[in-house]
Amino acid sequence: MNFITFNNTRFHLNSAMQEWCRENIGPGTWVGGRLKTWDDMEPNTWVIESVFGNTTFTFKDPEHLTLFLLVWA
Repeated sequence: MNFITFNNTRFHLNSAMQEWCRENIGPGTWVGGRLKTWDDMEPNTWVIESVFGNTTFTFKDPEHLTLFLLVWA
């Protein structure tokens, strides 16, 4: 999987990160736990989940993770 996890010091940026993903990568959604497969996730190309302020963004394509990291990491 292509993902990055941020600790709770970046929790306040979740909305901005999601908006950036929608504008630059495409549709995405919240999930209730770590994504194991992209089956039944269409049309989403990224997902977000958060536990105790630790937030994980997972991307379907590795190129999207790279683009995200260039902006947010």
